[in-house]
Amino acid sequence: MEKENLKHYWQLVVILGLGLGLFLLFDYNRQIQVGVVLAMAAAYVFWGMQSHRIRKGTAVRLFLEYLVVAALASLAIIILLLRR
Repeated sequence: MEKENLKHYWQLVVILGLGLGLFLLFDYNRQIQVGVVLAMAAAYVFWGMQSHRIRKGTAVRLFLEYLVVAALASLAIIILLLRR
């Protein structure tokens, strides 16, 4: 793996790590947790598009792929949150 690719993945680890930290920090408030989940999903889509724009160029298919993955993960987490 190239150093440049590794840098992009470290950025993703930091984004998701901060999101997880905030999610755990606000375990007493489900509304804030839902907001954190949605913010993490948006950051993931943004990261993916920026990463691909820099490396290969963007395409609608890639955007939709990142959007679907983020939406499914967010939906699963939010459903689990609202069940407790």
